[in-house]
Amino acid sequence: MHGAVSITRNLVAIPSVNPMGKNLSGPFYTEGAVAGYIRDFLAALGISAELFGEDPERPNLLAYINAGKPTTVLLEAHMDTVSEEHMSIAPFDPVIKNGFLYGRGSCDTKASLATYLHVIRTLLQEKKQLAYNVVLAFVKDEEYSFSGARELVAKGVKADFAIVGEPTELNLIYAHKGLCRFFIHTEGRSCHSSMPWNGDNAIYKMAPILEGIAAYAKSLESVQHPVLGQATISVGRITGGQTVNTVPASCSIEIDNRLLPGMTFQTILQELLPFLGDPAGYKISAPYLLAMGVDNAPDAPHCQALMQACARAGTRPALQAAHYATDAAIYQEAGIPCVVFGPGSIAQAHTADEHIALTQIEKASDILLQLLQGEN
Repeated sequence: MHGAVSITRNLVAIPSVNPMGKNLSGPFYTEGAVAGYIRDFLAALGISAELFGEDPERPNLLAYINAGKPTTVLLEAHMDTVSEEHMSIAPFDPVIKNGFLYGRGSCDTKASLATYLHVIRTLLQEKKQLAYNVVLAFVKDEEYSFSGARELVAKGVKADFAIVGEPTELNLIYAHKGLCRFFIHTEGRSCHSSMPWNGDNAIYKMAPILEGIAAYAKSLESVQHPVLGQATISVGRITGGQTVNTVPASCSIEIDNRLLPGMTFQTILQELLPFLGDPAGYKISAPYLLAMGVDNAPDAPHCQALMQACARAGTRPALQAAHYATDAAIYQEAGIPCVVFGPGSIAQAHTADEHIALTQIEKASDILLQLLQGEN
C-alpha cells in the first residue's frame, strides 16, 4: 500500500469532528488525537513538533525543518472534519473499495495532511536534499471559524509562500472569495396572540429587512471580478418567537456574505445599510466570521513553482478560482502568498459517502516530492 494512502487510513480512523459552535465535547469533538498521531509520526523522524492554541483540548501543531535554504514553504492542512451524522457509510472505518478510500475527512482534508507526512518521511529516509525550508502546520477549526489559522498567524509563523491543502483534484486555486457571517436582530414586545395590539411583532419588523437584503443581493450583480464573478449575500437562517400563541419579542437572521478580494465588513455595511431602512429598527452584530478574499497572479512565483513540480510529475493542472473560502484567506491577509492545492474533489467534501481516489493521493505525493526537491 502506498505510504500516503496508509497514513490517510490511519487519520480517517481517528474522529476529529468540529462541534461547529455547539456545546459538544468528548473525544469525537477534538483535533487532539489527530495532533497526537502527527506529533508521534514526526518524532519518529527526529522532528520536534509543538502543540499550541487557546484551547488545549483542541490544539494546533507546528513543526520546522531547517534546510538552510533562503526560501521557506508552509505546508498547511486542517485536522477537523464536518459532522459524521447522517452518513451512509461507517464514518471512521476507512474502507478501500474499487480504487477509493471511504470515510469522514478522507478528502477534506486528511489526505492532504497525509501526503505532507509521507513526503517528508520519504525525503528524510532517502536523505534527499530539500529545496526549501519547510514549516508543517496542522490546524483546528477550519470548518467553522478559521480559528486555528488565526492562532497560527498570531504565533508569528513566517513563510515565503504557502500551500493550503484542500480537495482541488490536483488543480491550483490561485484566487477565491472571502467570507463574512453576521446576525441582524429586531426587537419587539411580547403579548398573548389573541390581543396582538398589545404587543410589537419582531418577526414582522424583520420583513422589510429581508426585502432590503434581497434587493442588495440583486445589486451585487453589477460588480464582476474577472475570475470570481460577483459577491453574494444569503440569509441562511431565521429564528424568533417562543410559542405560536405569543407575539414574538425578538427575531434574528444569520447572513452569509461571499466577498470579492478587497471587500471588508465596512464596505459591506456601506453598501447594505441604504437598503435596510431606518437604522433604529434593527441591530447588526459584529461578524463572528470574517476572512478576506484571496487573489494571486497566476504567474506568481509560488504558483509557477507548483505548476513546474506538477509538470515534472507528469500532470497538467488547471489554474482555477473558487467561490468557497479556505484558511488561505487568513495567511494571505498576513502577507504569506498562498495557493490552494490537494488531492480529492470538493464535490465529495461533506457528503454522506465521502471518499477519495487512491490515484489522487499517490499523484499528490509525487507532485509534492518534486516541489520540495526542486529541479535537482
